[in-house]
Amino acid sequence: MEVSFQDVSLAFGEKVLFSHFTKTFTFSGITALMGPSGSGKTTFFRLLCGLQKPDSGAVLGIPKTFTVLFQEDRLLPWVDALTNVALVSDTETAKACLNKVGLSNDMHNFPGNLSGGMCRRVAIARALAHKSEILLLDEPLKGLDEELRAQMLNLIKAEGETRPVLFITHDEREVEALGAEVLSVNGMPIKM
Repeated sequence: MEVSFQDVSLAFGEKVLFSHFTKTFTFSGITALMGPSGSGKTTFFRLLCGLQKPDSGAVLGIPKTFTVLFQEDRLLPWVDALTNVALVSDTETAKACLNKVGLSNDMHNFPGNLSGGMCRRVAIARALAHKSEILLLDEPLKGLDEELRAQMLNLIKAEGETRPVLFITHDEREVEALGAEVLSVNGMPIKM
């Protein structure tokens, strides 16, 4: 999959994130997007899937279908875990994905009755259940202990064999565990 940024400029007030930025990115397997906090990783991610429009220039090749796991879980509090995941798939796929993240015994619990780490795993299960051209994960493992983090990394690595995955992280150990190609975000305006 190729996405091309053509003469893209984008600023938020005085903060210029992109200035006449031109580059074509090829995504296959797992790509880790790395850079310091506030460096524009999430904005790049939003431009890539069309959730953010540039002030000028164009982003070409935006995937027709994509799955996004934001930094927040964004679960619907009025339905159980199973329904949250089945909203993007079907009941059987939702059950299978909840089982993969270790929540088969908690699928009928509502988000308010789950711990923060459990809610994060429901959000991961939902991302895995949604079939699309590319999977975009913005710091997907925050709040998980080491053992769960390792399990989720294995699931994400396996997912990278079926579709491109863009994985935003600060953690070099995660990148190493995934065997990811690294895309570094540097400076303002952004250089890559």
